[in-house]
Amino acid sequence: MSNNGLNYGEYMSGLIQQQADISQLKDIVEPQSASFLPLATPIWIMLVLLLVVICVTTVYLWRARQQRKPLRYAQHAIRQLENPSVKDITFIAKRVALVYFPRREIAQLSGRAWLEFLGANEQRHSELLNNADRLLFQPGHSEWVDQYQQLVVGWLSQSPRRLTRHV
Repeated sequence: MSNNGLNYGEYMSGLIQQQADISQLKDIVEPQSASFLPLATPIWIMLVLLLVVICVTTVYLWRARQQRKPLRYAQHAIRQLENPSVKDITFIAKRVALVYFPRREIAQLSGRAWLEFLGANEQRHSELLNNADRLLFQPGHSEWVDQYQQLVVGWLSQSPRRLTRHV
């Protein structure tokens, strides 16, 4: 009759009290389903900035590649020459120079002035500079042609920005 020291009356009153407490409880409400991207505002800002940086970098790299296109073409053309002559090399180099510099600056260059424009200096290219007229206007002199070709290839390997700062 007594259950752990409780009698039947006390047990029933406790049970009724407990049912009354349970009846006051409200139904469980399920939370709304999460949205597709529940990201915080700072994360959205960082994503937008990252997208802008990627776009700007892509445009910059594309423009740089386009700006180097004449240089790549000229390097390829010089490599394709089987028996290069000074005339062939100069033709290719002047075409590239006309892309990056005004015609009035390039048209007047010949001989020593042209070699100096290409970056020839007394320390490394003294023989070319001293014999510029013979090199550019007389056939032969294959060792000078090789040096001249190396000078032009070195000039073409520069970035377009360095080319334009050169003058």
